[in-house]
Amino acid sequence: MKKLLFKNMTARLAIGVATCALSAPLQAQTLPDDTPEPVMSSEIVVTAQKRSERLIDTPQSVTSLTAADLEKLNATQFVDFANTVPGLQFTTLGAGYTQISLRGVTSGSDTSPTVGIYVDEVPYGSSSAFNQSVARALDAALFDMERVEVLRGPQGTLYGASSMGGVLKYVTAKPTLNDVEGHVQAGVSDTRHGGTSYHGAAAINLPVVTDKVAVRASGFFSRDGGFNDNPARGQKDVDRSETYGGRADVLIEPTEDLSVRITGFAQNIRREGARYAAYTLAGKPVHGAFDQDHPLEEPFNSDFRLISGTINYDFGFADLTSISSYQYSRTDLFTDVSGLYVPLLPQFGVDAGGAGTRSFNKTRKFAQEVRLASKQDQPLQWLLGGFYTHERSRLFQAVDTFDQDLVQVPFNLGKVEIPSTYEEYAVFGNLTYHLTDKFNITGGIRYAHNNQRFEQIGSGLLIGSAPEAKSSESVVTYLANAQYKFSNNATAYARFATGYRPGGPNFVIRDAGTGDLLAPTSFKSDSLESYEVGFKAQTRDRSFAIDLSAFYVAWDDIQIITAVQGLSANLNAGTAKIRGAELNLTARPSVDLTFTGAFAFNDSEIGEDNPAIGAVKGERLPNVPRFTAALNADYVATASASKPFVGATLRFVSDRTASFDNSVGFPQYQLPDYTSVDLRAGLSIGPVTGQVFARNIFDKRGQLAANTSQAAAGAAVLTTLLQPRTFGLSASMKF
Repeated sequence: MKKLLFKNMTARLAIGVATCALSAPLQAQTLPDDTPEPVMSSEIVVTAQKRSERLIDTPQSVTSLTAADLEKLNATQFVDFANTVPGLQFTTLGAGYTQISLRGVTSGSDTSPTVGIYVDEVPYGSSSAFNQSVARALDAALFDMERVEVLRGPQGTLYGASSMGGVLKYVTAKPTLNDVEGHVQAGVSDTRHGGTSYHGAAAINLPVVTDKVAVRASGFFSRDGGFNDNPARGQKDVDRSETYGGRADVLIEPTEDLSVRITGFAQNIRREGARYAAYTLAGKPVHGAFDQDHPLEEPFNSDFRLISGTINYDFGFADLTSISSYQYSRTDLFTDVSGLYVPLLPQFGVDAGGAGTRSFNKTRKFAQEVRLASKQDQPLQWLLGGFYTHERSRLFQAVDTFDQDLVQVPFNLGKVEIPSTYEEYAVFGNLTYHLTDKFNITGGIRYAHNNQRFEQIGSGLLIGSAPEAKSSESVVTYLANAQYKFSNNATAYARFATGYRPGGPNFVIRDAGTGDLLAPTSFKSDSLESYEVGFKAQTRDRSFAIDLSAFYVAWDDIQIITAVQGLSANLNAGTAKIRGAELNLTARPSVDLTFTGAFAFNDSEIGEDNPAIGAVKGERLPNVPRFTAALNADYVATASASKPFVGATLRFVSDRTASFDNSVGFPQYQLPDYTSVDLRAGLSIGPVTGQVFARNIFDKRGQLAANTSQAAAGAAVLTTLLQPRTFGLSASMKF
């Protein structure tokens, strides 16, 4: 009954706000052209098409979270804003251990990323499937960000491989050449069932040569107090973590036509354990609701370093952009897999008390992009570019065995080292022709070629060595847009786009007794086609706005991970169909009051039976809710000198599945729907803004994700829970 009431209330609110938003553009058009526009909020500008343009003019579905939006949510990491973005799904075991998908383009445990992640214009992480990059999505600290852009749908033409679901772009604050600026932020919070969290950060902008050279530097530190206990070891809040680092940014503009930006970014994550609780396959806690149940510690360390240089030059007829970057990422972690391996070890004469997987992976990546773009005030607009990347990765894994006293014993169950390289070059181009002042069409194409090398150096009972394997492939992706502008504040578009992920050599797994191969020695690239229509409109004063899109995705040769003898192998698993719609609404009935709503519907299903993963035709794709909603209401007393404000956020995520019904390696688990409510209030005194906030005020036990890899052996499901009720205080000062 409560679910029904909630859904009815949500539907009525959506219809009511939509009615206001839809009627507003018609009313606005009745105003004379010379009527002044009482602007109530600044125009949103994004770079989704690698040009700066108004969000309403971008012919695709994009969400832009500004610095003010992130600060309002008290967001310091990815999970703090993720479930407010329509169509964005994720699974996580804590900061730095996250898999992201968009619009349901996921098979559950993906082989490699389906979402491209960017820091400004630099692609993050490896494109290959050999260093677990899919589960290491960049969890960038959000302080001193200009905005976060989420581009939904395949972006293969402009962003290349592994952006078949979309792109998540962190846009950092750029140095300003004329003003000394500073920003200081601090906060503390306390979580029920958990520990105390706190964070602090500071940034300063200094013009070195007025109008010519400026430097911006920032540093940040945050501590997440955690809330998961491990009674088996007598430890509390084992998932507590620390994230710290900084950015340095130099902007040089020697002439009006030339700018050079050099950026350095460093971030470390340290975690004492993973964020999950032990649950049964029936969805019940093994012990307490937030308790784990394993004998070994699970530390996690992640380091990320990035240096990039961006050159922009205005030739007059076109703009040249060059982006050069080098990045280094490294992750060390230990995962307790006692539930999976301890029951098997007695057959090898080992009386084990625990077993764990020790993992180490690192990637060194150089990337270069050069593009030339015409001016935007021409009937025929074009963009031409080239891209190159060279990635060198190393993955090491070992299954360590421990006796009843949890002392490591010299028994080699399995150990493997996998050095790999990935090299890609691509050329791409977009052409937009304005047939009339209101109607334009765009065509885009990208040709990419990649070469991969892979070697497996293994020993032990579970895995052996294999000689170096190579692969290469060439892929062409396409884009076609048609856009009609009803007015400067209302547009409609239709979009066709394709995307892909590279295939490659596979892990070599043989039967321990017979030596027979248990998995294919290679897997193919997968690809998809996306069809989308959308409508965007706002009133002239931007007090009401609507962004509506509907899409259909056909996904072929889906890459999946299957479990073989406790090890992972890559396979291709047929087709899937994804249908959905997204709706963003904004209503500002007065300068003081703002309502926003973000809704997404997704109907995704497997297109054919696949016994290898236990999937049946028509079965839902894992980790994809059918419906999500995020509602915000904020009031600011702008007439008051202290500008007091109050606000609330309601988030709803419908039920999901964690696997496929007949999967043997990853048993099925049902994730129920959940609703959470956040509250906030504060005021500003001069340059200082203070805020009190409450997250998950009703202390709901929302289940965000579940890992069932050990449940096949009768062990617990690793279930990640929504942060319990949290009260906090934050303050920031800008000067």
